[in-house]
Amino acid sequence: MKTYIIFICAALLLTSCIDFTAPKRFTEQSYYLTGMLKAGKTVDFENPIIIGKTIPADGGFLNDLIVLDAEVILYELNVADVVLDSTSLIFSFNIFDEDQFGYIAVDTSFVIEAETKYRIKALVDTTDLIWADTTVPKIISVQPDPGYITDPSVAIWPEMAFENVDEEHPILVTTLDNETMNLHAEFYCLEEYDEAEYIFAIEDATYPEDEYEYESGADGSPRRTTTFYIFQPNDNLINFSFYQYAFNFYGRYEVNVSSIDDNFLNYLYKPEGYNHGGIIGGIGYFGSANSHTMYTEIIE
Repeated sequence: MKTYIIFICAALLLTSCIDFTAPKRFTEQSYYLTGMLKAGKTVDFENPIIIGKTIPADGGFLNDLIVLDAEVILYELNVADVVLDSTSLIFSFNIFDEDQFGYIAVDTSFVIEAETKYRIKALVDTTDLIWADTTVPKIISVQPDPGYITDPSVAIWPEMAFENVDEEHPILVTTLDNETMNLHAEFYCLEEYDEAEYIFAIEDATYPEDEYEYESGADGSPRRTTTFYIFQPNDNLINFSFYQYAFNFYGRYEVNVSSIDDNFLNYLYKPEGYNHGGIIGGIGYFGSANSHTMYTEIIE
């Protein structure tokens, strides 16, 4: 089966050749909004909406980074942009996890649907409106592979030898049609930092020395690795078979494979992507995804 893949790095190279002059940076404060709608889920602490304001490099207040009192509404639209349903979002903290906060749905029965358009509107300080649209990608599925399970409560997880991952365990994604698809994959090691053995040891360090070395506060690396591509399915199938180097440690992993919308893809790969994430009246991204989650254990 022949699969055509458009690598994101190629797009970056082409873009960089157009203009070598850095664009003008922000000279004033700007509102930002970030959020990802997941098909089959509601807007909760796992996928909250974050709204805030940038602060100037030469001064400002950290309290301004997060807006706590915006009036936020999420709408479900039909193809003619007529409102079919809506729910208010309120800012809240997860009392069980201080790292989880943001705007979540008041109506927990408001579930995100595939192939559906959503609009978010956030009114800040009663006058400033930030809004964006996203259409949730079509449903995808992943063909069963003996190296993965979908239920993490199973007592014994399947094992995959690192050096054989690509050859013996390609991730086969089934699509509804042969239209190009934005694929996003995330690999998250589930071991504690002192039990996560490096696959490629750094000098004599076999394990991370501390949690900061294991998990960056910015993007979660090297514990978390993400990749993204544009795929052209062939006979409604994508053969994702070049991902083994996304694993940085031996041990148990959660692997998420998603079809993502253009807003999030543009945010990820375009220069200063926060200007291209679909936000009107601010910066950031408002994206959506249809995801499949699997679990495995990587061994030598």
